[in-house]
Amino acid sequence: MAVEFSTTKSRVNELGDGRTFAPDKQASWADSVRKDVAMNYEIGGIYGVYFLFKEATVKDGSIIGEPRYAIPSDYIDHLDVFYAGKLLTDAPPKIINVVQDLTDTGTPEWVRLLGVEFDIRPIPDKEGEEIKLLFNGLPVEVPTSSNDNFTDYFLNHFPDLHIWGMAELMAYSVGAKGLAQTYGNKYRMEQKKLQLHNRRHWIKGARIRYQNWDEYEDQKRTLFPQFVQK
Repeated sequence: MAVEFSTTKSRVNELGDGRTFAPDKQASWADSVRKDVAMNYEIGGIYGVYFLFKEATVKDGSIIGEPRYAIPSDYIDHLDVFYAGKLLTDAPPKIINVVQDLTDTGTPEWVRLLGVEFDIRPIPDKEGEEIKLLFNGLPVEVPTSSNDNFTDYFLNHFPDLHIWGMAELMAYSVGAKGLAQTYGNKYRMEQKKLQLHNRRHWIKGARIRYQNWDEYEDQKRTLFPQFVQK
């Protein structure tokens, strides 16, 4: 049974001594907790939190003569780039400079990160070739209103982490510093549980590197179970 955000809000209200807080404020607390966890590298380890991996497609695909494309705004780390279904090889700038001239055109084989963009080489010589991305990204934001029915894999599987993390922020907002410390300690216990759960997932032999997009499609429901249709 899915855990809906209405249940989480009610529990936070109870921990706030029965106070009622606006839906947008509750959503703000939840988003802060979710982003805090997603960006915590102790929790995510080397690969990141497994259920925060996402898919994306570059709009309109490749552009002739254009090597640089924007990284998704919710990107955290671990970007895999697939060009026409084939995984591109990660390469630091010096390797690209040695292997080929930076003006070469053709079918891309290499990718490197450049700030908020990724750079593919050789420079594409075809228009509209599909560029797909697999990356570890920030969780979906909770709607600021009419959010009682909101749920996702994160909330559904780790409700207590949301409750105690939101309760800590709630307590600080009403000036209850003692309660905030108590709730914060419980929140960090839930963070530790997620850290161990995430570590166990990757230790079990899951692999997150693929030769092509079809291989990823065949295995993603095992490695990233949030993609499974409920």
